[in-house]
Amino acid sequence: MTDSRPIRWATTAELTIATPEGVLFRLPLAGPASRLYAMLLDIAIVLGTVNGAGLLVYWIFTKAPGFGVMVITLAEFAIGFAYGALLEGFWNGQTIGKRLFHLRVIDQTGLPLRIEQAWVRNLMRVFDALPFAYLAGGVSALSSPLMQRFGDRVAGTLVIRQTPLSAPGEEFWTRQKYNSFMDYPTIAMKLRRTATPRLASLIQDALRRRNELAPYARREIYRELATYLQSEISPFPDELVEMLSDEQYLMNAAGVLFGDQRVSRVHG
Repeated sequence: MTDSRPIRWATTAELTIATPEGVLFRLPLAGPASRLYAMLLDIAIVLGTVNGAGLLVYWIFTKAPGFGVMVITLAEFAIGFAYGALLEGFWNGQTIGKRLFHLRVIDQTGLPLRIEQAWVRNLMRVFDALPFAYLAGGVSALSSPLMQRFGDRVAGTLVIRQTPLSAPGEEFWTRQKYNSFMDYPTIAMKLRRTATPRLASLIQDALRRRNELAPYARREIYRELATYLQSEISPFPDELVEMLSDEQYLMNAAGVLFGDQRVSRVHG
């Protein structure tokens, strides 16, 4: 039985994931500088919230200032933990600082962050902050090929750089004047029936991100996807495929999978 789990390996700059379909995806790892800036912004937000609540606490406990200090200390930990855990868990792996600096927390296998992972990695901040100024977390991140602080190692998470994407309007592959795949309705129908939702989503996402991918990465991803489609899903005639670039091949395939099913070649 073949292993359906993705295979991953990392360099100092990116994580490479090989899916069961044989497609390679590269996720750029967040560097220490951007993570530090995002963390400082998040700390400023938490401290601002704590100080605002502290004024109320000190006013309530004016006759017991020592008790007020204890309440503020506990509130700072609780608010800081809740801020990170809730936002990352329910806001696509991002806090306000991470979103502004285009960072995102994901599972170390490349899958989306799970809520329990967000809770664990934020709870472990207590150890990352030791002995002061997040020294333990910084040393852990710099010594890890995946740039994982202690909390990331325990939770099985990592932080990546996320290129901002503009919201797509009408998909450009549905506006093609002519899709050569429509000349082969039987094979096109087989493509629609055989391609899994996950594979169709991979093709769609790869085309949407065309302008955000580095040229070498775009060529490699498109070649891997086109090769897999041609060899495993629905092979089209060689004479047709040889006339198309990998990108056009995927655009035609996406037109079949997501376009108007009634589209056919316009005869003059």
